[in-house]
Amino acid sequence: MPKTLSKTDPSLVASVARLNRVQQVWGVLLIGLGIVTEFAGRGSHPVAGLPFIAVGALTLLWRDPALLGAIAALMAFSIVPTINPRITVLGPDPVAVFATLSFLEVAALVAGKALIVLTVSNQFLLYRFLYGTRTATSPDPELALIPEMVPNHTDVLARSARLIGYIGAGLGVVALALSFLDRAAYLPLILSEMAGSLAVIAVGVGFGTAFSPTNERRAALLALATGFIGYALCAATLLRLV
Repeated sequence: MPKTLSKTDPSLVASVARLNRVQQVWGVLLIGLGIVTEFAGRGSHPVAGLPFIAVGALTLLWRDPALLGAIAALMAFSIVPTINPRITVLGPDPVAVFATLSFLEVAALVAGKALIVLTVSNQFLLYRFLYGTRTATSPDPELALIPEMVPNHTDVLARSARLIGYIGAGLGVVALALSFLDRAAYLPLILSEMAGSLAVIAVGVGFGTAFSPTNERRAALLALATGFIGYALCAATLLRLV
């Protein structure tokens, strides 16, 4: 029978402290990025920065390791408008709005965002063990178990992400249908960005919870699936309209 580490183990306590600092930094940076993105939209993309602000605020509020996975996914999706400015699901890239970028500068910006995605993903994969490893499988049956060091909100997050994914996919269908009625209308454009923002949040939170200890993995996977479907519908709508 493997032993369980003490909650007062210095390494675990230090890891929790590092997690708190990491999430404070990412939460503040994400909210800042959301505000800048909103400003870059200048009224034509009114929901552009809201996904960043929402996930950043939730990260500061709950401090769940699963939310690091959501941040990684959000930053991955933010690469899309950098490469193709027509797909403004998360609004226009603020750097591209405020400066005229050469091909090499765009490539450097994409590489920088990819590096952020890799960094946050690695932090997520590491700190998710602070949820505890009692239910985890291991090739070493004598490996010491980690107790629950941080509150686990993954069940609530997974169910919420599933609902958000359903709403995002549904609105994505409506936006695409409206784009066939009038390609010059503003409603399908704004509706597609709203739906896409919800879809990206669903994918991010679904990814973070699916790869964390949770009783709602099915809900998390459904959030991933509906989120990707919603995003694809919104991207198709924007490519038709812009």
